[in-house]
Amino acid sequence: MKGSAHIALLLTMTMTMTLTVLSVFPDRARAEAPHVTDEKTSAGEWQLVWQDEFDKEVINANNWTLEVNCAGGGNNEKQCYTDNEENAYVADGKLIIVALPARKGAEKPYTSARLNSRGKADFRYGRIEIRAKLPFGQGSWPALWMMPTEEVYGSWPKSGEIDIMEAVNLKTRDKQGKQESRIHGTLHYGGDWPDNVYSGQAYALPDEQNPADDFHTYSIEWQQGEIRWYVDNHLYAAQRQSVFSDDHQGQAVELLHRGWFTESVKTASNDMAAAPFDQKFYVILNLAVGGNWPENTNQKGIDEQAFALGQHMQIDFVRVYQCAVDPVTGKGCNTSSSEHVLIEGRAK
Repeated sequence: MKGSAHIALLLTMTMTMTLTVLSVFPDRARAEAPHVTDEKTSAGEWQLVWQDEFDKEVINANNWTLEVNCAGGGNNEKQCYTDNEENAYVADGKLIIVALPARKGAEKPYTSARLNSRGKADFRYGRIEIRAKLPFGQGSWPALWMMPTEEVYGSWPKSGEIDIMEAVNLKTRDKQGKQESRIHGTLHYGGDWPDNVYSGQAYALPDEQNPADDFHTYSIEWQQGEIRWYVDNHLYAAQRQSVFSDDHQGQAVELLHRGWFTESVKTASNDMAAAPFDQKFYVILNLAVGGNWPENTNQKGIDEQAFALGQHMQIDFVRVYQCAVDPVTGKGCNTSSSEHVLIEGRAK
């Protein structure tokens, strides 16, 4: 999801908070590490370094900022984001984000909420887990994603965007009666519009499950040069930096794997190929209404009846783990081998 501008252990996973954040949730500080699903892979130890279990009475302002604007993500969305409690609140140990019809005469026809952790919880490399139950209906667009804390390589998307999970129009039906149930994991990168590009993968849950019917855990494992996407610990996609063969002088001579890129790095080399996904990113949780993507797929437009009483995205927790094997690069803790789900990027 495009945005207008998208703890500290061994200097690489950097947070603006101190390690005392681990004492914020003393009853949750022993949250289990992710389950290793592939015993053939030598997975190292994931260490919990940050979490929000939403077990307080209100949204934790030390963790999240509620954005207030009507610009959305620049995709012709139809909501204004507010800091009103009717659009975002904590109840029963969950964060609830609600998209509602706006009052008559409002700037846009809907209101909703978008929370971000920028400057409060920023990360480079690790495993990010978000357990959520998604909204549904034509025009709904929930997103769990990440943007760069500092735009080291320039404005969007040159500094990158990591979409942990997006979905549009869940539970709508096509002409054949098939129900929309896909989620999407995506990277955005490249150059300034119109030279921006993206690559990713859609995934449908097994046994005709729908993400709007129950909670599922959406995760990425992010290490230097590779990002992997999971649902309920099932690996469904992976992307890597470009890989080059070098001549005897260390100059790239052949592209061996086409991965991501940023237009800001002009010279092809393995040393710089991890850019732009080699910097700190922060977490964003939001529910958009309408926009170019949902309004032009499935049944088209926005179903007003679906939003008449509000659409809800419920988030049970957000947890961030660091790879203890190598915190500097994040390597050595991959839960599964990724070769069989590797996606080619769009590097030039």
